[in-house]
Amino acid sequence: MRDPLSDILLAMRVSGATPVRFESRGGYAMRFPAFRHLKFGALLSGSMELRPSNGPALHLQAGDCYLLTDGAPYASRTGDHPEIDGEAYFATHRDPDGVVRFGEGAPDKIVIGGRFTFEETGAEWMRLALPPAIRIPAGSPVAAPLRTTLSLLGQEVGANAAGEDLIVARLADILLVQALRAYLAMTGDETPSWLAGLADPRLGRALRAFHAEIAGDWSVGRLAAEAGMSRSSFADIFRRRTGLTPMDYVARWRLFRIRAEVMQTDRPIAVIAEDNGWRSRTSCSRAFRELFGVSPREAKAGAAVFLAAERHQA
Repeated sequence: MRDPLSDILLAMRVSGATPVRFESRGGYAMRFPAFRHLKFGALLSGSMELRPSNGPALHLQAGDCYLLTDGAPYASRTGDHPEIDGEAYFATHRDPDGVVRFGEGAPDKIVIGGRFTFEETGAEWMRLALPPAIRIPAGSPVAAPLRTTLSLLGQEVGANAAGEDLIVARLADILLVQALRAYLAMTGDETPSWLAGLADPRLGRALRAFHAEIAGDWSVGRLAAEAGMSRSSFADIFRRRTGLTPMDYVARWRLFRIRAEVMQTDRPIAVIAEDNGWRSRTSCSRAFRELFGVSPREAKAGAAVFLAAERHQA
């Protein structure tokens, strides 16, 4: 049994890059190029500014976290200084302990950041659901779990202790989920997205029930009953919050689950489809192509290309 957010992230095949610790003293300005697919970071001490290409600047204080979701170039700065190439600097100034340092003396700013990679279709869906840049203030009540994870990350990254890579990778996964939780808790009703339904208490009940039994016989009426709402009211609110009809959501996430399993296992497509609530292989394959633009067999072949590219970038 999976909760909706876990189910969604697993279906999108999230992989995490090892976070980097950046310690600096004094002012700087760095420009970073486009990236794949989602960057996260947290300011452990000091203050700084992030300037995404799309959207307003993020003014960060100690304890703040951020997500950059559109893959566009961005700048990091602590004042009005000439910009340098941040990617080149990080590539050439990493010390033996894995920490990147700027300036002389004890640091007055410490940042931990990293990158998560999604399967390409999953990355596009995340971009549709999230704004280009998100700041989660340290003082927000929903940031309390993040502070615990950040404290642990701050102790592990750059410590060169046994098992550091594994612990840091797991903590980074936790940080991403906690950041998305916090974002969902902070958002209002003004921006419909498939992710927004998770933040609505009534819709969330229905979505948890669906994700826990994805192969079940789901209908708008059954989802509405799980939410404790009338069929018409549920359908209307669901569409306004998510931008999808309830059954569009059901069909799409079944197909995402099918796609993930097709790409990761050798199980027959008919078995995978039935396990995810699709009774007809033919109709499943037709819907699969309509949503993803390729057949299940072509998706499986493309997975090998994706994994090879990830190994090359690692």
